[in-house]
Amino acid sequence: MDSRTNGSVVFENMETSVDGIFACGNVVHVHDLVDFVTAESQKAGKAAADYVLNGEKSRTDYISLSNGNGIGYTVPQKIRKDAEEAEIFFRVRQIFKNSAIVVTDGDNQIAKFRREHLAPGEMEKIKIPNALMKRIVSNKLTVSVEEA
Repeated sequence: MDSRTNGSVVFENMETSVDGIFACGNVVHVHDLVDFVTAESQKAGKAAADYVLNGEKSRTDYISLSNGNGIGYTVPQKIRKDAEEAEIFFRVRQIFKNSAIVVTDGDNQIAKFRREHLAPGEMEKIKIPNALMKRIVSNKLTVSVEEA
């Protein structure tokens, strides 16, 4: 369980640390839009079907996500290195104007997403494509907010 979300720790496909168990929706974190819950449930369902058809994916070759400046939590908390892409949902700790969401691998910036407005009551989402994940040398990404 993640003490920040009071929900399950999940991989990018919504798989938990328990073999064959997938979680989504408010079991993982509180959503503000039903559209996010629907998309997350579809992702979990597809991954569960893949699990039944093809078996368990590796749980050892993954990247951990950590919270940097201004970030309250991130979901998923783990991303497999061979994932096609990773959608990262998160909430900020305070209101930010004209800022950027920055994803770093140690001292190396992997991605930067500009935002005009960020608020704790609004879920944020970014996507990290596999091409960027292949550049990661450590096993840890940090998501932060930088004010302009």
